[in-house]
This record gives sequence, C-alpha cells and structure tokens, in this order.
Amino acid sequence: AKLVAEFDGQPTVAIIKHTNPCGVGRGNSLAEAYNKAFATDNVSPFGGIITMNKPVDAETANTIHSIFTEVLIAPEFSEEALEILTKKRDRRLITVNYMKLKDSLANDVRSVAGGFLVQNTDTYLADESKLKVVTKRQPTEQEMQAMKFAWIVCKHVKSNSIVYTASDRTLAIGAGQMSRVDSSR
Repeated sequence: AKLVAEFDGQPTVAIIKHTNPCGVGRGNSLAEAYNKAFATDNVSPFGGIITMNKPVDAETANTIHSIFTEVLIAPEFSEEALEILTKKRDRRLITVNYMKLKDSLANDVRSVAGGFLVQNTDTYLADESKLKVVTKRQPTEQEMQAMKFAWIVCKHVKSNSIVYTASDRTLAIGAGQMSRVDSSR
C-alpha cells in the first residue's frame, strides 16, 4: 500500500509478491493500470497482493478476478466489485485511507534478533528543482518521467534493486539477488 500511496492523481496498481513489487502500472483507469502492471510479470501475481490507489469498480474487479489473488487493497470497493471479488474463497479485501497511511509512516519498525529496529521511513520524493543531469545527452521528457516512475518503484524493491520502466509502467523488476548484474538479467 505504501508504494501506490506515493502515486497521487492517476490510477495506479502495484502487484506485490513476497514483499516486492512484481509489476506497477498507471493508466486512465484501474483496469488499464492493472493490465500494465500484470504485463511486467504474468506468473508471479498468482497468489499475490494487489494494491490500488483508487476505488475498485466492476471493470477492474472483472479484470483482476481471472487469477487467484490473495489480498486486494484499495480505498474502497463498489458493490458490483464486491459481488465479483467475493466469489473466490480465501481472498481478503482490505480498505485503506491513503491520506492517513501517508501521515502514519513516520517510523518503519522491523523485528530483528533480540529486539526491534526503528528507523525513519523513506518518504523522500525527488525535488525536481534539485535534479541534475550529469550525462552529455539530456533525457527527453518521456525518459525523465520514466526515471521518476522508476525512482518511486525502486525504493520499494528489497535488496539490490533493478527496475526498468516506461513512464507509466514497470517493464522488469529484479530483486534480492546478491549481484545486481544477476538481478538485471
């Protein structure tokens, strides 16, 4: 839920598997955003978690319903969406207030051997006025949008993150490899 909370405005969907995003997409509708996220990896979403930053309607519910998804998180679900999504057993539907979630992210608490680790949550979003291009060729506006998209997704991928994106979707995500070269492959 933290990942899609960072995408204000346009409908955004993140598919999460084993605490890592395996696909993220933005679109004019949640169904379009889901299809973009699913296209990143059409195997891993089975049994995963889908988080959405807009209310789920019947079109989105029908799109998602085709594969088994264990948890769906959204600000709300329409009556039609609930009727569709509750047909599968063992599916959990969770509503979240993203404004309250963003406000409550001051600390990140993790259990560690013998206790807890408490650290500030990474809520940093790049200040565009402070970005500096250090390459000879300036990025196009579309490339800059893709980099901003990747920046947000990458900080939610655990360990040696590699994220390839377009301006509105992930193309590939590599996570958890000991080597970034292997993760990139």
